[in-house]
Amino acid sequence: MRIVHALGKDKVNKNASEEVGFLISNQQGAYVSLFSQPTSRYQGWFVNFGSKLYRIIENIKPVNVPTITEIRNNFWNIDRRRDYLYESFVLPSYYHSLIYELSEQAEIEISLDIKEAYDSREFGRYYKIIDDKDVVVIRYYQENEYEFYLAIKSDKSNYQAIDKWIQRNYDLDKQRNAPPFTRHVYQALRLSGKKFVFSVASDKETAVKEAKQIFSRSQVIKQLEMEELEKYPKLKTVKDPEIKAAYMSAVNSLNSLAVFCENRPGIFAGLPWFFQFWSRDEAISLKALSTFLPKRAKDIVARLMVSIGNDGRTLPKPSPSADGIGWVFKRIDDLITSKSFNGKEIERIEIFLTKALDGLLAKHTKDELAINQAQETWMDSIQRDGARIEIQALRLNMYKLAYKLTKSAKYLQLEKKLKAAVREKFWNGQMLADGLNDATIRPNIFLAAYIYPQLLKKREWQVCFENALVKLWLDWGGIATVDRTSQLYTDTHTGQMPKSYHNGDSWFFVNNMAALVLDNVGRRKFSYQISKILQSSTQEILWHGVVGHHSEVSSASQFKSE
Repeated sequence: MRIVHALGKDKVNKNASEEVGFLISNQQGAYVSLFSQPTSRYQGWFVNFGSKLYRIIENIKPVNVPTITEIRNNFWNIDRRRDYLYESFVLPSYYHSLIYELSEQAEIEISLDIKEAYDSREFGRYYKIIDDKDVVVIRYYQENEYEFYLAIKSDKSNYQAIDKWIQRNYDLDKQRNAPPFTRHVYQALRLSGKKFVFSVASDKETAVKEAKQIFSRSQVIKQLEMEELEKYPKLKTVKDPEIKAAYMSAVNSLNSLAVFCENRPGIFAGLPWFFQFWSRDEAISLKALSTFLPKRAKDIVARLMVSIGNDGRTLPKPSPSADGIGWVFKRIDDLITSKSFNGKEIERIEIFLTKALDGLLAKHTKDELAINQAQETWMDSIQRDGARIEIQALRLNMYKLAYKLTKSAKYLQLEKKLKAAVREKFWNGQMLADGLNDATIRPNIFLAAYIYPQLLKKREWQVCFENALVKLWLDWGGIATVDRTSQLYTDTHTGQMPKSYHNGDSWFFVNNMAALVLDNVGRRKFSYQISKILQSSTQEILWHGVVGHHSEVSSASQFKSE
């Protein structure tokens, strides 16, 4: 299968060596993700209603047409080629609709699986096909719970009802150890045409009205979607076309996760599995988001600050986070440095920062060190309770910012004392410990250096990273999440069973943050590792997994989209 990334006159292409798929989203949390065959119950077309995500269409496929030979990522839409037939997918922003077009008249088959995304129940599901003049409507009823209407508008009014249930085997879910691996889905109908609009609502009239509206305005809508690309920042100094395409893919991917849910701005933790707002993941992403959606970034900052609880942390959604609040103020610090806030906004930030620090000092501090309970750091599949290195860095940065804003000597003294304590208890002249009394070598030292580079001198950071990379470096261009000689090390991804998750798996966000840090402390000394990380990340986002989006992790033993 050939993959093409095309943005204006810039284009890169390559033959994929493995099965790949696509994912496009809109600004309301909906997405459509398809592969050549359905391999997961998280593939298909999903729509967000309120705070819940619902699967609507399980699969769309042309009938008696050759297999997919090309996927073209245009950044605002996806085109797929099946020999002589081209498919186009557009997910209009701020609608509950999907536009699907073909290059010529053909017959397509629609399979449905209307349900909440995490709901795997098989019983109590009812479909009814309704012919509504020039729109086909399918009513779905979940027994004693909810109902939806799917309206289908096409340029041909004829259809053939299939009206039967089939069992689907989901091989990717099985590979991920994410049961159930099979599910009965509803083969609804076959339709003939060239242009189709699917719209869903909780009442028939709304679904039909939107389907007709989108159908008649599709050209205008597509033009508006294309124009949205103009807001993306460009890499003007980079000539390598693959790196430029990878950068634009990263920007587009982040934009697709920046959504409004229940009129609240936020950033999803990741599609398709994690369609929630997590303070840590949002805050890490805010600096990049601010380069092309500055108001959205500031609105998310405001939402996160308001959520600070009496213990100084952002309120636990979906689970307690020791690092979310620190990342929020790290990004606020970055935005203040770039002069993104006015005087009144900075005064408000000062109020929330002092509130957060008061709570953290009272509830999450011991012997000057920042402490956390088990499974509260980003490595939440393992214990890591106590005092952890990146949590110390986040607290140090908060003290530094508080002193910068308030000029209170209290925060300057807190910063000096904590810095001295961390150097004394974590730094042995060769390595930074992952935690108090825990010398396990993990990549959290790179996060600490990114967050609070003042902790060590430049030469000390170089020594620390030289020693750490001997144990963590993966030859394909990644960093393991634990020392490769440790008994905890698991070299192959174990899926939803999280044995490998933070004990081996290589995380792309950590890899790239490590490359930034290595570039800061020793561009020449670490040029090989920086180059390899850039290379592996570029290859992964362009040519593997879901094209144009990063996978979360790779197995440590070999470069792979997991």
